[in-house]
Amino acid sequence: MPDIRWQFRQIPPGVPNQESMERELFDEPINVRLVREVIQNSLDAAIDKSQGSPRGSSGPVRVRFSLAGIAKPMSDKQAEAYFFGLEPHLQKTPDLEDDVVTRLRSGSLVAGGVPYLVIEDDRTTGLNGKWDQDDDGPEQPAEGNDFYWFFRNVGRSGKGESDNGSWGLGKWVIPDASKVSAYIAVTRRSEDNDVLLMGQAVLNKHTINGERFFPYGYYAEHDANGFQRPPAMSDPERRPFIRQCMDDFDLRYRNAPGLSVIVPFPRVDGGNDDDYLDKNGLLAAVVHNYFYPIISGYLQVTVDGDGPSEHLDSSNLGDKIFDLDLSDSGERSAEGYSKLFRMCRYISNLQSDEYIDLDARRGFQEGTQAHSDLVALRPRYEAGDLLAFRITTEVRRKDKPRESTSYNVYLQRDPALNEGHDYYVRGTLSIPNIDLIRSYPARALLVVNEDEPLAALLRDSEPPSHNSWRSNFNIDRVRKNWTGGPARITSVRGTPATILRILEAAPDGLQRDALADIFSWDGNWGQKTAPVPVPNVIQDPSSNPIVTPKRPESLPPPRQTDLTASRLGTGFRVSGATGREGSDPFRARLEVAYAIPNGNPFKKYRELDFRLHGEESLEVTVTGGGVSPGSAGNVLFLDVADPNQFSLTVQGFDHLRDVRVKVDRLVPDSTGKEE
Repeated sequence: MPDIRWQFRQIPPGVPNQESMERELFDEPINVRLVREVIQNSLDAAIDKSQGSPRGSSGPVRVRFSLAGIAKPMSDKQAEAYFFGLEPHLQKTPDLEDDVVTRLRSGSLVAGGVPYLVIEDDRTTGLNGKWDQDDDGPEQPAEGNDFYWFFRNVGRSGKGESDNGSWGLGKWVIPDASKVSAYIAVTRRSEDNDVLLMGQAVLNKHTINGERFFPYGYYAEHDANGFQRPPAMSDPERRPFIRQCMDDFDLRYRNAPGLSVIVPFPRVDGGNDDDYLDKNGLLAAVVHNYFYPIISGYLQVTVDGDGPSEHLDSSNLGDKIFDLDLSDSGERSAEGYSKLFRMCRYISNLQSDEYIDLDARRGFQEGTQAHSDLVALRPRYEAGDLLAFRITTEVRRKDKPRESTSYNVYLQRDPALNEGHDYYVRGTLSIPNIDLIRSYPARALLVVNEDEPLAALLRDSEPPSHNSWRSNFNIDRVRKNWTGGPARITSVRGTPATILRILEAAPDGLQRDALADIFSWDGNWGQKTAPVPVPNVIQDPSSNPIVTPKRPESLPPPRQTDLTASRLGTGFRVSGATGREGSDPFRARLEVAYAIPNGNPFKKYRELDFRLHGEESLEVTVTGGGVSPGSAGNVLFLDVADPNQFSLTVQGFDHLRDVRVKVDRLVPDSTGKEE
């Protein structure tokens, strides 16, 4: 019988060289990306979900991160069998950590012992499916073959619409957590109770003795053609080896279906990078990214390491946060998280008739029933009541009728907040990189049930790290599957800010300083001027360009103009100047565009960005006059009946993009035409 070893396939002549590029798609800290992807996959594989039962009906999914193998490494004698065949390929891999290079130069990777990280889940299905499947299609359907999708695909996913993941790239974070970019997986499968073992390494394309090798290698048995066969517990000859592996790495969840992953040489403090795994970082990432399923009773997480084990569940999460450093997460204080958790516990006990139903299919503009209902709720909001909304909207898949769908928004005013905090959850996965209500003293939570059609649309809009909903990201994927998808994404994501705009009294007067934080403008409303230079570009945590205006040393004194502008939630307001002598009507031209690093943003506008009028347009509200559409989707003509009363608001822009706004008063020329 063939030995169990690490083996990489040779690249045949004429086949292009290719590197693994997954690293470029994940820019979160290592603790965050590991926690997000691992727990996301575990929740997708929950036993009750696979059976079509309600979440939590089989008990909470349990996930364990164990750092104990770092303080107490495996001996070199124990470790030799698990690294046979890997060293020659590591020797040709650039940019290894210094300690790994030192080991390789000494002649033995395992000399001095092998530290390791263990990640396990329980009450999940494990990696079901035929282990020898190597393709999918009509001849080889792969639905439900988790083993195939986990080990034999990159950038392809077999997950369904109700799952958290969708790109097939998230599993890369496991080898990335290893200094040797490798892991070994042991899985007990719910379909047959068999236990399979196989490992994978993700290196660079490399050359040994003139032969090129693919980046992906496997730890398994290998047949004459190089195909990988995982050792199985059902094979009596392999049973002792698998049991020894479970003992060597102290696997705890071995007697029930689930997946255990062993990460040798984990990236911990002391490496070349200051981004490393640690116990507190893992716990903080769990709190910020999975507070909702923990409080809801769907998830329990244990982190082992130095000192006693830390266990997070629905009963103790509120107490545990006071022992953690949460400076890089969410609310940025244990007190803030405690209030959020109390909100979540209150939500979990709400009855259906305690929700406030809002129909958002016509938007929230003045004159709609939704707007009137919100205005009536102002006293409750001001009193600090927790408001629970069930919001109905529609989505439309390509070539299919519109589907009614809903989502929930929970809001509570908190005057103690210096800035508002909002949270977004799809299914059981938090979407952290959305921050839209800073200007409001409130806490908001938006939840989309995983079975709602809306969840499938939002999932399509997410990047591989699943940390944002973006109407302008992955636009081809959204437009391929959905009609009017970008506008719906923008409106749903902006719902908490839109509701708060109505519940909160709008600020009066021109706010030039607030406007400078969000918008670029020429400071000369009501007159035609040359565009100002585009400000500098910085990168936000999700690597999306945000254009940040350079603020002047001192703002110019206010001047009497026809129109002024101010920031307002996810949009802006254009108002007639008050206190002017006379109130003659006039007409103006409004043009809006997303800022760009170079060039004139108004010339680069595309209707894929947004529309101010027509189908799937942004929310536009006007008083004291009227509007009419321009020939382009980003242009409106403003008919100002009374400058002292005129007000126009536009809501729903992508908060990750800076907005340029230009308003020109149209003055009749000698022929009577306005220019």
